[in-house]
Amino acid sequence: MGYLKFMKADGSADLLPADDLFHVSAPQSTSKDINIILGGNAPKVYAVIAGANSADAAADLTAASRDGINAAIEKANGASGPAIVVDLGEGLFCKSIEITDSAAT
Repeated sequence: MGYLKFMKADGSADLLPADDLFHVSAPQSTSKDINIILGGNAPKVYAVIAGANSADAAADLTAASRDGINAAIEKANGASGPAIVVDLGEGLFCKSIEITDSAAT
């Protein structure tokens, strides 16, 4: 099982198991967070990814962020080595990952 590594502005990271990720949303219209549906069964569980800039202030994730997450999932498929670093786009970092039953809006 591979892991996705979401880098934070301070150099630390959050890890998310790459197995059983069902769907990666586009950035949401209000929060600009990205929802990843974990598994395909009801009730849905989400990993909500919030963005940050280099100063660790909240920042909008973009379509490029979604593409970076999808690319990392493809690389992690069947991987057993080091976690795959997610490229969220130029100057963007992970502010937080929240596992929840409610999608960001």
